[in-house]
Amino acid sequence: MKRIKRHLSVFIAVAFIAGIWGCVEPTNSSLVTSVAQAKSHDKEEKSPYEQDVKPLTTLDCARCHYSVFEIIRDNGGKHQLDCQFCHETFHTYRPDKNWSDVVPQCTTCHGEIHGPTFLDCLSCHGNAHMPIAGLTNMATLEKDCANCHTAQSAEVTQYPSAHSKVACSDCHHTQHGYKPDCVECHEQPHADYVNNDSCVGCHPVHKPLEIRYTEETPNGVCATCHEEINSRLLSTHKKHASLQCAYCHQETHGNIPQCQDCHGLPHSKGMLDKFNGCTDCHFDPHALVLPGH
Repeated sequence: MKRIKRHLSVFIAVAFIAGIWGCVEPTNSSLVTSVAQAKSHDKEEKSPYEQDVKPLTTLDCARCHYSVFEIIRDNGGKHQLDCQFCHETFHTYRPDKNWSDVVPQCTTCHGEIHGPTFLDCLSCHGNAHMPIAGLTNMATLEKDCANCHTAQSAEVTQYPSAHSKVACSDCHHTQHGYKPDCVECHEQPHADYVNNDSCVGCHPVHKPLEIRYTEETPNGVCATCHEEINSRLLSTHKKHASLQCAYCHQETHGNIPQCQDCHGLPHSKGMLDKFNGCTDCHFDPHALVLPGH
């Protein structure tokens, strides 16, 4: 009987330990090992030809065509598109093919953007990957400036000036769209140079002698050329000294108003008939005097 009890106690102890062991979770290291083995098993079983192939991304293209990628990244402008937007098929070139038959055609997206006479896009846009920044072949562009920029060409022709005697690329050099500072040529303008706006406010670029200005133009601007007249105006105590030059000489440079435009007929007709005009008595409109003074 004692023997049976001893065996029964051993059996119960073993069963108890086994029960506790079964409730204990495996360690982290054993879990990681099991997952890694399962993944490795899956990879070995799944053939590459059973997997989906994802299309190349722009970054995939850049790994081989990095110099092109740099150009588009730095100067591509609106051509910063996914490569496959333009290159729907690629790596199709063979020595027996014409290059123009392989690369994308500009007209696919842009149509005949400059009309039917300008279809050789790359003759002006030297690099399709930077279409605007690549407009640097000024010798080629020069021939067609007037065909695209008709308004500017008409102004230069209709209003002769020193600007009519220079080629477009003499000012707009380096690349298409370049606008020089006026002081590149006019090193000593008649007024202190601030920026181009301070010049073209009076001198339209392509017809610079057609000087125009607003009524708010300060007298100091006029005085840089008309210093003597400005001095006479400042020396008088008459009401003309309180006016802006542009108040009388409105809109167009050289416009000389008639006194009666402001003053009407201040004297009788009989009196006015005795003189050739107001300046017979009042002399200089910029430094008015009264008769007898």
